Amino acid sequence: MKQSIDQRFLTLTDPEIEHAQQMTVKYLLALDPKRFLVTFDEVAGIDSGGVTGYQGWERTDGLNFRGHFFGHYLSALSQAILATEENDIRQQLLDKLRLGVNGLQSAQAAYAKSHPDSAGYVSAFREVALDEVEGREVPKDEKENVLVPWYNLHKVLAGLLAVKVNLQGIDPLLSEKALKIAHQFGIYVFKRLNQLADPTQMLKIEYGGMNDALYELFDLTDDKRMLTAATYFDETALFKQLAEGDDVLAGKHANTTIPKLIGALHRYESLHDVKRADQYLSPEEKGSLNMYLKAAVNFWQIVVDDHTYVTGGNSQSEHFHEPGQLFHDAVLEDGATTCETCNTYNMLKLSRELFRVTGDKKYLDYYEQTYTNAILGSQNPNTGMMTYFQPMAAGYTKVYNRPFDEFWCCTGTGIENFTKLGDSYDFMSGDQLYLSLYFSNVLRLDSNNLQMTEQVDRKTGKVHLTVAKLRSQDSAGAINLKLRNPAWLVQSAKLAVDGISQQVDQNADFWEIDNAGTGTTVDLEIPMSLKMVQTKDNPHYVAFKYGPYVLAGQLGKHHINDDRPNGVLVRISTHDQAVPSTLTTGMDWHDWQQSLNSQAVVDTETTNTLFELKLPNTSETITFVPYYQTFEIRYGVYLQWQQAGSKEAQRREEQLQALSEYRRKTVGQLDNFDQNNFEFDKHLEQHRSEASNAKGRRFRVAHQDGWFSYQFSLAKAQPGLSLELTLNVEDAGHSIVVGFNDDHKFDQVLTVDQNQSTDSKGFYHVRIPISVILINQRPNIKLVFRSAGGDTARLFGIRLFNR
Repeated sequence: MKQSIDQRFLTLTDPEIEHAQQMTVKYLLALDPKRFLVTFDEVAGIDSGGVTGYQGWERTDGLNFRGHFFGHYLSALSQAILATEENDIRQQLLDKLRLGVNGLQSAQAAYAKSHPDSAGYVSAFREVALDEVEGREVPKDEKENVLVPWYNLHKVLAGLLAVKVNLQGIDPLLSEKALKIAHQFGIYVFKRLNQLADPTQMLKIEYGGMNDALYELFDLTDDKRMLTAATYFDETALFKQLAEGDDVLAGKHANTTIPKLIGALHRYESLHDVKRADQYLSPEEKGSLNMYLKAAVNFWQIVVDDHTYVTGGNSQSEHFHEPGQLFHDAVLEDGATTCETCNTYNMLKLSRELFRVTGDKKYLDYYEQTYTNAILGSQNPNTGMMTYFQPMAAGYTKVYNRPFDEFWCCTGTGIENFTKLGDSYDFMSGDQLYLSLYFSNVLRLDSNNLQMTEQVDRKTGKVHLTVAKLRSQDSAGAINLKLRNPAWLVQSAKLAVDGISQQVDQNADFWEIDNAGTGTTVDLEIPMSLKMVQTKDNPHYVAFKYGPYVLAGQLGKHHINDDRPNGVLVRISTHDQAVPSTLTTGMDWHDWQQSLNSQAVVDTETTNTLFELKLPNTSETITFVPYYQTFEIRYGVYLQWQQAGSKEAQRREEQLQALSEYRRKTVGQLDNFDQNNFEFDKHLEQHRSEASNAKGRRFRVAHQDGWFSYQFSLAKAQPGLSLELTLNVEDAGHSIVVGFNDDHKFDQVLTVDQNQSTDSKGFYHVRIPISVILINQRPNIKLVFRSAGGDTARLFGIRLFNR
C-alpha cells in the first residue's frame, strides 16, 4: 500500500496496518456510487433508472443524514487510489470515483437548469432544509427530514476538495472537474449566506467543518467570495473565549466543536502570510488573526488535559462534560457511549495541522497515542467494519457498523481513517525530515533521489532505518533526520548511526542525524515500560499502558453480539455487570503500586497479540492485551482499584448498587438536548424552541407561544410510574406547562422556586406521579412542554421511572 505525502510516497509494510487498509479498500469496492447518487438525482429531477438508494443514515423515509456518507466515500476513494499499488484495484477505485464525481456534476447542472437562481446547489435534499435551519418558517408538509443539512453538505464539499487535491497527478481532468463543482457550490453558499439577516441562527444546528472546507476552497481558487462564505461559519465569540483560556466546553457537542477549531486554524494558515493578509484582510481583521491560532492551541490543550481518555478519545454521549470527570462519565453515566470515534478523527486532523504550524512535538505525541489506540482500535480486523463509540469502562464490547444499511458518521470518518493510515508517519520541512510514528514502511523521496526503509519490531521497540538511492543512474542528495523522542519513554533510548553508538540527549524533543544519505543506517532502541494512568476525579480508577499501547483487560464473550438502540439508528453495547470491574488487593495503594513496578511481567512471546500482561497481587485473574487488538470480546480499559475489606471498597459497592437500582427503575430518560440524534430518537417536535447548554449541561427552552414534545416508550412502565424533571433555581419565577398525550385536563404548571434545595450548581428535581389512565395499554406516552407566557423555565432533564 502506497500513501502520498506531498512530494513523497510511503509504502506501509507493517502487516497489521497494511491489512487494516486493505480491508477498507475491499469495503469501498463493495459499495455502489450509483446508489448514493439516487437522492441527488431525485432533487435534481434526474431519472435514476430504477436504482435503489441505500438505507440507514442515507434513507429517505425517516429521519436521516442523507448525502453525508457519499462525501466521505469520495474522500476515501481518492485517498485509496493514492494508497494502492495494484493496478487492477486502483482502476476499480478510479472508476467508482469517476462515477461519483460525474454524477454530482450532472445533478448540479440539472438543478441549475430548473432552478437558475440556485445554480451551484448540489445536494441529496431540497433547499428547504437550509431555510428551516436559518430560522424561516416552513410548512409542516414541506419540511425535509434531514437533521443537520449543513453538516451533510460539508461532507460532500470536503469530498470534492479531496478529489481535487489527491487526483492532481493521477487524473488531472477529474481533479479539475471536482474543483469546478466545488467552486460553483461555494458561490451558491456565498450568495445564500450573503442575504441572511441573522447568519448566527444557522450556527445553532451542527454544520460540520464548513468553515474549514470553504477556507480550503479559497486556498485553491483565490476567490474572495469563498473567504467571505467561510467567515459566516466562524463562531468568533467561542474562539475569543478559548483564546482567553476559558474551558467553556461542558455541554457542547464534541464533534460539532472540534471542526470549528480546525476551521479557525485554517483561517490562520490561509491568511497569516503578510502579503496575503494585506490583500484580503482589513487592518482590524489582520489584528485579530492570531486569536484564531490561539483559540485552536488552547482548545486542543483543554481537550487533551481535561476531557481525554488514555486512548486519546474524548466525550460521553457525543458531548464534552465537566473537566476532569472521566470516571463519572464512564461509570456513573452510560459507559457504552464514551469516545465517539469521529472525535478522534477530527482531533487528529487538528493535531496534524497544529504541528505543521507550530512544530511542537506534543502534537505528534498525542497523534501517536490516538492513532495507535483509538484509530487502530476502531476497526474489526475480521470484517473491516468500524465503531461509533468506544467504551472505556469494564464490561462493554465494541459494536461495529453493518456494511450496507447503517452508514453512521463514524463509518464515514472511518473509511477516511483507514485509507490515509500513512499520512502522518513523517513531515518534511526543507531538508529536515521529521519521523513521527514508528511503524514499518518504505518512504520514497523523489526530489532527493532517496529511499528510506524503516523496519520496526513493535514488540521490543527496536527501529532500523536504511537509506539508499532511489534511481541508480542519478545523483542523490542528503537529508537531516529528526527522530521523535516519544513522550511515553521512561528508560534511556539508544541510538547508533552506521553502527557507531551515539550520545543521546534523553530530554531532547527530536534526535537529529545530519546529512543522512545513500548507505546511512540508523538503529534506535526505545524500550517500553508499564505505566499506570489515573483519572482526576477518582485516582483509583486506573488504566495501563505499555509504551504507546493502551492495555485492555479481556473479560469474556458472554452475549458479545447483544446491542441496544441509541439515537437515530445507532447501536451501542450492552453492559455485563457480572464481569470484573475491579482490581482487588490485600495491599494498600502505595505497596501495590510498588509491586507493579517490580513484579509485573509483560509476555512478548504471544502469537495472536503483541504481548500479554497479568497484574500481580490482584484477586481478579485478568489478562491484558493491547486495546487496539481487542475485538469481539468484553473488555475493560479502566478498572477500579480497591483494597479488600476497606471502607472505600464498601462505599463503592453501595454506590454501584444504588446506580444499578436507579437504572433498573428507569423507564425512559433524556438529558442530552442536542437538536440531533438523541432528541429526535424521542420524536422531538417543537415550535419556537431551541436547545443550548448552561452550567455544564444541555437544556431545551420554549420561547413565548412556543412548545416542544417527546415520546417515550412505556414497555417497562408499571403502575406507580412517575415523571422527574430537572430544573435550575437560576430560572426562579419562570414556569413550564407539562402536558400528557395532548390531554389538557392533565396539564400541570411548574414554577421554579428559588427556595428549593439544590445541588452545588442550582439543579433540583420535580416529581410528578402519572395517572394510570395515561399509560393504560399505551405503547408510548407523549410529553408536551409549553410556555405559560414568556420563555419557559429551561428543562435540563426528563426521566420516567417506576417508584
